[in-house]
Amino acid sequence: MAADLRGDLLGAQAAVDTSARRWLTPLPLWAGIFAGPLAWAFDLMASYALVKWVCLTRNYSLLPLITIASLAVVGGGAIISWTALRRTANDVPTDGGRPRQRARFMAVLGLASCGLFALQIIAGAIPHWVLDACQ
Repeated sequence: MAADLRGDLLGAQAAVDTSARRWLTPLPLWAGIFAGPLAWAFDLMASYALVKWVCLTRNYSLLPLITIASLAVVGGGAIISWTALRRTANDVPTDGGRPRQRARFMAVLGLASCGLFALQIIAGAIPHWVLDACQ
């Protein structure tokens, strides 16, 4: 059986300290990746669902509050991803299968996801700022 294993896996030791172990677990990494898409979906659905209520009550400040809350969620996901990226070693490549390499790739992916979905949320909010919701 040992002949079937790659040479670098035989006798490999995990060089992970206890402070970095928390950031190598999947939960914060996945939270950073999915914060952007979930916040964008919430912003889109809540903005469209509340347009009729906003027109009836003339409470126009609710739609920008939804956008600000969504951007706060994206910002939280970006902070989680940035912290995970800082906890992984800088010299570790992002294209390997080891835990630190995987964590670094997922942290970079989380930052990219949060950045792109923040731009999407802002682009979706521009019509709310320019046009009246009841037109």
